[in-house]
Amino acid sequence: DTEDDGALSGPSSWAQSGEPYTRYAAMKPAVDEMEIHNLWTTLRPVRRGLVVAGRLASRKQGEAVLRLADTLGWPLLPDVGSQVRLGADSKGLAAHYDALLAGDSFAQAHAPEAVVHVGGRALSKRLEQFLSRSRPDPYVVVRENPFRLDPAHCVTHSVEADILDFCAALARAATEDPPATNASWTAGWREASAEVGRHLDGILSGEPNEPLVARVVSQNVPQGHGLVVASSMPVRDLDTHAAADGAPVPVASNRGASGIDGTVATAAGFARGLGRPVTLLIGDLALLHDLNSLAMLRDIQVVVVVLNNDGGGIFSFLPVARHEEFFEPYFGTPQGVGFEPAAKMFGLDYERPATTAEFIEAYGSACARASSTLLEVKTDREQNVALHRRVLEEVAALVEKA
Repeated sequence: DTEDDGALSGPSSWAQSGEPYTRYAAMKPAVDEMEIHNLWTTLRPVRRGLVVAGRLASRKQGEAVLRLADTLGWPLLPDVGSQVRLGADSKGLAAHYDALLAGDSFAQAHAPEAVVHVGGRALSKRLEQFLSRSRPDPYVVVRENPFRLDPAHCVTHSVEADILDFCAALARAATEDPPATNASWTAGWREASAEVGRHLDGILSGEPNEPLVARVVSQNVPQGHGLVVASSMPVRDLDTHAAADGAPVPVASNRGASGIDGTVATAAGFARGLGRPVTLLIGDLALLHDLNSLAMLRDIQVVVVVLNNDGGGIFSFLPVARHEEFFEPYFGTPQGVGFEPAAKMFGLDYERPATTAEFIEAYGSACARASSTLLEVKTDREQNVALHRRVLEEVAALVEKA
């Protein structure tokens, strides 16, 4: 009995503490000034460089990468998880790079000589393919962990270092020994991206659709809120179609093969951790997968925007979608559900806007409430595929003329 009491005393006291059972001290590698000097000697002559901001842990890290890009005079390509995709201000910001790279002529004319990639892996498959074809040398990857980040096998310099310290040290080296600049290179990326943004505002008008909802949320999410975006199409739509001039809110997303697991719970935890309201942009299957977690939203403010296309919309982009007899039961997996009963069951406010104007009004009202709200937007999978393809075709034609 005494031994049993001793075994339980540790977990018992921990359960009341509100603290982790074991604390792990993550010691980040210090920046080596000689390595920075050698790296800058390699980068300084470059006239066509790119800075890629991958997935980052904080706005502070994102802003450090932004300042580095401005100091180098290079375009900045910010991933949706970089914390500077929304509301960033940079001389070389190319927020719509993913859409730009759908145009072969733009991609061929804008192959970089060098790349500095800071943070985790970027979401954009087009960016990854573009850099693989371009084979920039040097290609520098900087991250705070020892894990390899080189899917295309073209990284020439892999740096494990504190991101804030690295960006500050490399920017300092560039300030003391200024780089070879190419203002037209950076302006070309920035202006083309801005033109794509203006075009998206036109083509995505009309009835609610998935890219439009992602763009409207990015433009209207209030300052002081947070944003959680689900795997599959929502995170891709935000990455490609989000406006660059929205509020600079923190963004979180779950990635990986099991990325839809616990998405609602993630939003609840993000809201509690930030101590601020959160918007969750999510698809119908991901919401169904974590429906019980709606119970956690009763005493916090989360605006759940569910894009209900009745199935797994991302699979409609695959060749298998042409084989309807196999596609619907095994890939499309339509569930035929609406979410009003779920909102009622968990005590959430509910609206189902039918027009874009109604969605903008409903979203603004939901963000102003002290309680949680579920907004359901019905979309069509086939129309969604056609719209995505039309957007990229028009962007390609747009940059071809420029």
